[in-house]
Amino acid sequence: MATLGTVSVSITDASTTAETAQATADTANTGVTNLNTSSIMSVIEKQQLEYSLTVATIQYTAIVTTAKSSSISTTALTTAYNAMNTYESSLLADLTTASTVDRDNLTTLQSTYNTAYSNVQTLINDSFSDSISEAAASAATASTAASTASAAATSAGVVGSNASSTASVASAAASQASADYTTLSTGVSDGSLIHITTKTAIDEAVIGTAELADAAITNAKIGSVSASKLTAGTIDFSTITGTNINATNITTGTLDVARLNVGSLSALSADLGTVTSGTIKGNTITGGTISGATVSGNTITGGTISGTTITGTVINGGTINSGVINSGTKSTSSYNTGGYYPLTINASGVYTSTMFDSSVGLQAAIDQASLTTSVRYFTASSDGTYYANQTSLSNGQLTLTDGYTAASDNTFSSGVTATGSVSLSSVYGINLYGNTQTITFNGRITDTNKGITFTTYGNIKSNGNQGTWYVGYSNDSQTANFGIDSAGSNPIKFNRDLWVRNMGLSRAHQVRSKDGGGIYFTDDDSNRVNTYHKNIYYSGSSSKSLLSEKTNVEAADINYWSSLAMSIDLATYNYDTDDYTDPLRLSGIIDDVNATKEWALPEAFYARDEDGNIVGIDNGVLLNAVLALSQEQAKQIDELNTNVLAMEAKING
Repeated sequence: MATLGTVSVSITDASTTAETAQATADTANTGVTNLNTSSIMSVIEKQQLEYSLTVATIQYTAIVTTAKSSSISTTALTTAYNAMNTYESSLLADLTTASTVDRDNLTTLQSTYNTAYSNVQTLINDSFSDSISEAAASAATASTAASTASAAATSAGVVGSNASSTASVASAAASQASADYTTLSTGVSDGSLIHITTKTAIDEAVIGTAELADAAITNAKIGSVSASKLTAGTIDFSTITGTNINATNITTGTLDVARLNVGSLSALSADLGTVTSGTIKGNTITGGTISGATVSGNTITGGTISGTTITGTVINGGTINSGVINSGTKSTSSYNTGGYYPLTINASGVYTSTMFDSSVGLQAAIDQASLTTSVRYFTASSDGTYYANQTSLSNGQLTLTDGYTAASDNTFSSGVTATGSVSLSSVYGINLYGNTQTITFNGRITDTNKGITFTTYGNIKSNGNQGTWYVGYSNDSQTANFGIDSAGSNPIKFNRDLWVRNMGLSRAHQVRSKDGGGIYFTDDDSNRVNTYHKNIYYSGSSSKSLLSEKTNVEAADINYWSSLAMSIDLATYNYDTDDYTDPLRLSGIIDDVNATKEWALPEAFYARDEDGNIVGIDNGVLLNAVLALSQEQAKQIDELNTNVLAMEAKING
């Protein structure tokens, strides 16, 4: 066993160490008390709350920007955030001391905000999927800069205030010292009372032991006592704590102690043999093997640690072998029926992070090459089901599933019945399934209420006031342009030749028949319909004259139709749009100007559109009326020829 040399004890150091240790213990006890008192928010909790509020602010800023770009209302979310931010900011006004807190109110404000945030997120998910990583990074940078500036301003204010206060005190003390010196310099009479208000220097040997009353010096008035002055008596070490003991000065005897408290085990250089203890506390424990029920320390470096409980701020290096590692405090939520910790790593290497709030549970799990996030709501919808969604990344495929569970899934073990899903795979591409699954393009940042959406069946519809949708190389080189506005005012344009099997439309003002067949204008039942033109240039024509295509067929009154043809007033004219190069025109005229008609044209020759409006002369009817006139005239000519022959016979007879 090692020997101990002369002991050097400083009473002042021992007293100071004891007071410091007591103050540290008091502070620690106060912190523990605050942590265990529901009406008090400790400094540690404030630090956690400050981080939580910073994250919430970043998320709030990003989601409001995204929601506004999609015209989604954020009124309820903004109200909830402002209420939560106001109350939490009041708690965070002083981060160095504990404060009184209304935890029920705090929980209600956070729950209201989380619900409002979730509602807006759901609406956004229904309309589009977008990344806000840049907005979140900008908000984080701005928040950090604002916090730094605020802290600097506060610190500067405190320093300035302290400096001003110190100057005021120093000035007052100087004035009083000057007054005291003036009074004392005039001298005092024996037996008078002297009131000393400033620091006073007393010459050596003026005050001796005779001037000191017995027992007048108390413990508090003793600065230090050298051990060399102690030549007799007994020191009771049960009431004295030694800070430094020089073991080289202990040369004889044996030192027996019930407890040994050192800053570091490296202070003991001797072979300690086997040290058995229920609790080992120390700032640094390095190397070797530590076995015990409880190991508590700020830093544990290297080696192997075996024990029921290990408490430490930092564990560096070495190996930790354990079946399950749990981190954080187990949630006390009534929904935590699975007994989840905030973080768990099991023996199979599955990493699980779980969180519960007043109405929803969230969990993320990493299992080998698979990542799954799950959201479960614990309040039933109107149909009795519970909203749920799940995201899975595995085997080169990302799957987003939105749906419900039949019962409240507190343990995240029930499968989600999908109402919609999106999958992204390098093998199968992008697949959308569900009543609300769409691909939406919302236009440029500067656009308002524009863009298009591919619907569930792949159809295209306009968003808001989007008027057209084009196909082509660029906006200046379009193949086709489709009007998709709700008013139906924008046309469909094809900027290239269009072919529908044998029929074609050419940009060169042509209607083409690829196989040379005829071109027909018919209705849905293939019945031929009227066509309306300005000028027609043709090399031949035919009319629809099959008896099988007609009904109510009767012999025409040739005399009637020939009379109508004879009653037409013919006129020569030019159109208003003609110029001097156009030929003189000849036809009947429909007088739509004069109340008393100047030009006669029987109504039987009017051509009308499908609404009954007069659009011109029906040349087909007119042509056949002229044919009737020809037939009538031919009959009259035949009769005249017969009469002429009879007259010639009489004359020659």
